[in-house]
Amino acid sequence: MIICNDLAKIYSDPITEVSVIALRGIDIEVKKGEIASIVGPSGAGKSTLIKILSGLEVPTSGTVLLHGKNLNDLSEREMQNLRFGKIGILNQYLNSNLIPHLTVKQHILLPMRMRKRELEKAKQETKEIMKNLNILEQGDKKVTKISGGEAIRTSIGALLAQKPEIILADEPTGQLDTDNTNLVIETFKELNKDLGTTILVVTHDLRFRNAFRKSYILRDGRLVGINQDIERAELDFLLKPIDSTLQSTLDRFHFLRIPMSIITDTGISSLAEFSMHPSKKFAVIYNPQAISKDEVHKVLRRSDSFYDDEDDETISEPIEEKGRKITFDQVSFLFEKEFLPPKKTLPNIIEVKKLSKSFSFDNKVQHVLHKISFSIRRGDFVVIAGKSGAGKTTLLNVISGVETPDSGSIIIDGADVSEMKRSNVSDFRFNNISMISQMNNLYSQYSVADNIIIPKIFSKKRNRLEETDLYLMEDCEIKHKVNHYPVELSGGETQRAALAVALSRRNPLLFTDEPTANVDSRIARNIVSLLMEINQFQNTTILMSTHDLSLVRIGFRVIKLEDGSIVDDFRVSKDNLKEIVEEYFNVEIE
Repeated sequence: MIICNDLAKIYSDPITEVSVIALRGIDIEVKKGEIASIVGPSGAGKSTLIKILSGLEVPTSGTVLLHGKNLNDLSEREMQNLRFGKIGILNQYLNSNLIPHLTVKQHILLPMRMRKRELEKAKQETKEIMKNLNILEQGDKKVTKISGGEAIRTSIGALLAQKPEIILADEPTGQLDTDNTNLVIETFKELNKDLGTTILVVTHDLRFRNAFRKSYILRDGRLVGINQDIERAELDFLLKPIDSTLQSTLDRFHFLRIPMSIITDTGISSLAEFSMHPSKKFAVIYNPQAISKDEVHKVLRRSDSFYDDEDDETISEPIEEKGRKITFDQVSFLFEKEFLPPKKTLPNIIEVKKLSKSFSFDNKVQHVLHKISFSIRRGDFVVIAGKSGAGKTTLLNVISGVETPDSGSIIIDGADVSEMKRSNVSDFRFNNISMISQMNNLYSQYSVADNIIIPKIFSKKRNRLEETDLYLMEDCEIKHKVNHYPVELSGGETQRAALAVALSRRNPLLFTDEPTANVDSRIARNIVSLLMEINQFQNTTILMSTHDLSLVRIGFRVIKLEDGSIVDDFRVSKDNLKEIVEEYFNVEIE
C-alpha cells in the first residue's frame, strides 16, 4: 500500500546557497490494512515524509508507491484525484484542516455531501462520529470558538467522514489530554479493524508507545529502527533521546547505522569488528582496541545456555511486561529539578475574583468559566491543567484581556484590566504580558530574527538582535533557523521560535498555552527547565496551560479546571508528582 525506496529530500536556499538534508535514504513498507506510527524527535524529518507521501512535496531522489502507483509519474491532476478519492490527510496545523466560518457539524457533513451521500444518512453518520469523538455538544459552534483539543477532534471527524483508504496523520494528539488521546488511538484502531483502512501516524507523543505494533523510528532524517512489537518497549525507550535505542535497520544496500550510544559506550572510533555466535542466531560488534577476539568468544560461549540444542529455539526468559510497571530510575529526572515557590511575603501580581465567561452560538449560550477566583504571587510558576475543553485557553485569554469577561474582576500588578478600554488593554498587555498561543505568535512574512526585533521597534528599543537574544535562541534550540521564515520550520521548530520571541521581550508575566504541544519529550523538558531559569533570573511570573502533566515539577502550583470551574488547587510535592506521572502515562512506578 505504501512503499518508500531510498527516499531522500534536500531543501536548498537559493539566496544563502545552504542545503539542508531532511531525509536520507528512507526505506518503509506499510502493507494494505496495516496501522503503524513514525516516531522521532522534533526535526527528525517526520512531517517532511508525510508531505512527500501525500504528494505535497516532491522527493529529491527515491520512489514512493501508493496503491501501486509511482507518485513521481503522476500529474498534478492525477495526484489531486488520488488524494481526494483515496487519501485522508490530518495536518498538525489546525488552520490547514478547518474552515473558520463553518461549524463543527458542517465540517463533518461536508465530505459526505461532496461524495453525494444522501442527506438524512449523512446527518445520522455525522451525529454518530461527533458522539464517538466526544464533540456532540460542540456541533453548532464555529471552529474559531472551540478549544484546540476540540478542533483536533473535529479535524479527525472530517477525516473519518471522508472514509479514505489511507490515512496520513501528522501529530494528531499534540494538544490532547490523555483521555482524548486514548479516544483518538482507539478510533484509529477501530477504523483500521472495521474498514481495513491503512493508517500511518507521525508523532513524538509518548502515549503512542503502546498504541500500534509497528513503529518506524526516525532521527536526523534517517531510519534508525523498526519496532515490530511496540508493546515490549518500556517508557524509558521514548523518554530518553532516540540514540539510546539499541535497534537499527538495514537499508536496501545492507548498510547499518550504529546507534550513537554503542559508539560512545564501546569507545569505537574508526574500526569495529563483528563476531558470529555458533548458533548463527546473533552476532556482536566490539571495539578491537579494548577487547580481544578471544575475550569476545568467552562471552559468546557463556551465552550458549540461551539456546536449546534440540530445536535451536530461543528459550531465554521473555521480556517481562510487568503490567506497565517502570522503575523510579526511569523517571527520576522528572523529580530532579525542583522549583522554589515565592515567599509568602511577596505581593500578588494577579488577582481574579468571580470571573465568568460565556459564548453565544445560534441563540445558545455556552458557559465556559464559572465565577473563578484565585490569586498568584509574583514570581510563581502556575500550571493550568484540565481536559480538552475545560476552559484553560479561555482563562488565559480572559486574564490577559484578549477576551472580555462577562463578569468579575482581573487585577494585574495593581491595574484593573477588566475595567480598561480595549485600546488600553492592548497597550497594557504589550508592556506587561508575553503570550504564546497554541497556534504560535509568529508573523509569517518575517524571519525568526525579524520576529524578535519587531517588538523591540514598537517598544522603542534597539532594532537589532542582542547577545541575550542569541543565547535564548540557542537555549530554545532554534538558533540554526534564525534567518528562516515560519513556513520553512517544522511544527516543533515553530513552537520553539515562538517561545524565543516571547522570552526575548522580558515582560514580568508570561502566559503559555500548550507551549510543548508540537515538540518531542526531550525538547519539552528542556523548555520547562528554560522557563524555570527565566522565572528565577528575571523574576518572571509564569502561567502555563498544558495537558502534558509530565512537565509538572516539584514546587509548581497546579490549578485544575473541570467544566469551567476550579476543582483542585495545590502545590506539587514529590508524593503527588509520582501520582500525576502514573496517571498521565498509565503506568505504575516501582
